[in-house]
Amino acid sequence: MFLICPASAQVEVTVPGQGRVGTTVKVENGVLGITNTFLRQRAFAKECVGACFYANSTKTKTWVCRDSDCNLDCSGREPVGGC
Repeated sequence: MFLICPASAQVEVTVPGQGRVGTTVKVENGVLGITNTFLRQRAFAKECVGACFYANSTKTKTWVCRDSDCNLDCSGREPVGGC
């Protein structure tokens, strides 16, 4: 049996009294990238944590986005976080 999975997926949940947590998963050129975002209940900036799962290693990156979504680029040797 074969399962066909999309190249990306996203889920977001609201944690009462805390804020919103989101996870984005994508596969590009055989590299798995996972981005977790946290928007505190009374904050305007998203806190971003990303991980790139390369063939022989895993590398992480943290950054903050003020007015846009968190984007993770795993195409280089090191993860690059952007907004």
